[in-house]
Amino acid sequence: MNIINKNIFHTILTIQQCFFQPLVLTLRYFFETKKLRVSGRYNIQQFFFQPLVLSVLRSFSAVECIEGCNIKKTLLFYLSFVASFDTFLKTKIFRTSGGVEFDKIFRTSGLKFTVFFLGLLTPLTTCTIPPLETGIEYQKKELFTDAITCYEEIIVYEPRNANAWFNLGNCYLALGFGEKALTAFNTISHALSAQYNAAYTHKTIGNLDKAIEGYTAIINNNPDYEPAHLALGIAYITRGDFECGWKQHERHLKRNGKNADALRALLKNNNLTDKNILLRPEGGLGDTLLFIRYAERLKNMGAHITVACPQQLIPLLSRCAYIDTLLSCDSPTPYYDADATLMSLPAIFNDTDQSAPKKIPYLYADPTLVAHWQQQLANDTNFKIGICWQVDVHNDASRIPIARRGCPLKYFTILNTIPGVSFYSLQKYDGTEEISTMPTDFQLHTFDNLDETTGPFMDTAALMKNLDLIITVDTAIVHLAGGLGCPVWLLHPYATADWRWLAHRTDSYWYPTVRIFKQQQPFAWDEVMKKVKIELHTLMCQK
Repeated sequence: MNIINKNIFHTILTIQQCFFQPLVLTLRYFFETKKLRVSGRYNIQQFFFQPLVLSVLRSFSAVECIEGCNIKKTLLFYLSFVASFDTFLKTKIFRTSGGVEFDKIFRTSGLKFTVFFLGLLTPLTTCTIPPLETGIEYQKKELFTDAITCYEEIIVYEPRNANAWFNLGNCYLALGFGEKALTAFNTISHALSAQYNAAYTHKTIGNLDKAIEGYTAIINNNPDYEPAHLALGIAYITRGDFECGWKQHERHLKRNGKNADALRALLKNNNLTDKNILLRPEGGLGDTLLFIRYAERLKNMGAHITVACPQQLIPLLSRCAYIDTLLSCDSPTPYYDADATLMSLPAIFNDTDQSAPKKIPYLYADPTLVAHWQQQLANDTNFKIGICWQVDVHNDASRIPIARRGCPLKYFTILNTIPGVSFYSLQKYDGTEEISTMPTDFQLHTFDNLDETTGPFMDTAALMKNLDLIITVDTAIVHLAGGLGCPVWLLHPYATADWRWLAHRTDSYWYPTVRIFKQQQPFAWDEVMKKVKIELHTLMCQK
C-alpha cells in the first residue's frame, strides 16, 4: 500500500470509528425501539434491507479492519451507501412514535462531516467499469488475482453479469479457493455451465458425494449434456464406486467408438483362444505403461496379442514376452478379430480395486543395462534415491493451476539434511533447467546421456533397479517404477482429479509398491516434502 493510500486508509478508519460506528449504533437502536412510517412507495425496510446497506451496517458495527483492501472499491462502497441514504432522506416525510425526533438523528454533525469528506474524495474514486475482456485477458495470462479484481469491480456495478460471476468462479478455483468458487457459481445457478463447474469444484476439492449429486441433478434436467455424463462416471470411479462408475462410463465409450463390442462378446463367451486381439494406445506414455498389463491378462486367456504403441516405447515393451506382435502407431494395421484401446480395458473387464491385474513386475529392464548401472553406482554405499520433479509442461498447461503435477526441485532440498542419502536425477527435458539454480550443498547426480543411445526409458529402467527408492511426481516415471516393482513415492497435487489414484488414499491398487503423498492445501509442496522427510527418516532408521 503506497503512502497516499495509507493516508486515505487511516482517514477512513478514523471516520469509521468516530462517526459511522456511533451513527450505526444509533440507527440500530432507533429502528429497534421505534415504529416508523414513511410517505411514498419506497418502504423504509426495502431500503435498509438491501444487501449493500446490510453489508455496510455489518462492517461498521463489527469494526472490521479494511487495511489491505482496494481503497478505490472501499470508498465507492462508502459513497454508494451515503448517496443512497441521502437521496432517501431528501425524498421522504417521516413520522415516528415516542419522544425522539427522527430529524435530530440524521442531522448530526458527524453524518454531515462524513458526507462532506467523502464528497471531497469523489474525484479519487471516479472510474469507469472495466470491460469483461480485460478480465478475460488477465485470465488467459494466468494473472488470476488481477482478473478477480476486475470481475469483482464489474459485479459491483452489474451484479447480474453472469459472465463475470462465471469467470470469477473459475479464477477462484484455479487458485484453490473452492468455497469462493462455489459461491460465484451458485450465484448464477440457473446457468448450466455454472451448475457443471460447481459440481466440478466439489470434485476438485475432494467432496465427491456433492460432485456426484451435482452431476446427477444436471443429467436429470439435461439428459443429453455429455460432459456431465462423462464426469459422473469418473467421479464414481474416483470415489471407488466401480460398479456405478463403469456402468456410467460405458455411455462415453459407446459414443466415442471405444466400447470394443467384439472383444466384449469374446469375453462373454470365454472364446479368446487363438483370437487376434489388437490393443491401441490412448492417453500419454504413462497410460500405456499402466494399462499394458491387460495384454498379459488377455494373453493368458489364449489370445494372440498385437500392441500398437508410440515409437518411444518399443524398446521397453519389446521385453514383454506376453506381447506377440509389437508395432508403432503409424504401421499398417494387421488382421484382428477384436480391438480395444488400452484405457478402455478396465471398463471392459469391469474391474475393481480388488480384481484389477496386480502381477508385478510386468515391465522389465534389460539385464545387461542393469549390470552396467550397478557397476556405475558401485562406489555409492548411501541410500540411493531417484527423483523426478517435473512433467511435460505443455501437457500440464491444460490443467488448472491447483491440479498441475510439477513440484519445483527446490522443495527437495529439505531432504538434504538426512545423512546417508544420495540423490539421482531421473528428470528428462522439462525441469532440467532447475538443476543449475540449486544450492551447492545439494548434491544431485545427473547423467547427460541417459537413454540417449539405448532408447527411451531403457537406461532409466535399469538405473531404477539399482536404486533404493524413487520419489516422483505424477508422470510416466511413476508407472515405469511401479511396473518394474520398484519402491516409489508419488507426490500428488491438491486437486482430486485423477481417477487412476482414487480419492483419499495413500496406496495404489495398481501398484503395491507405490505410496501417495498428497497436498492437503493448494500448492503446499513444502508441507508434502516435510511429510516425505519424516517418513524417509523413519525408513532410514529401519535400515
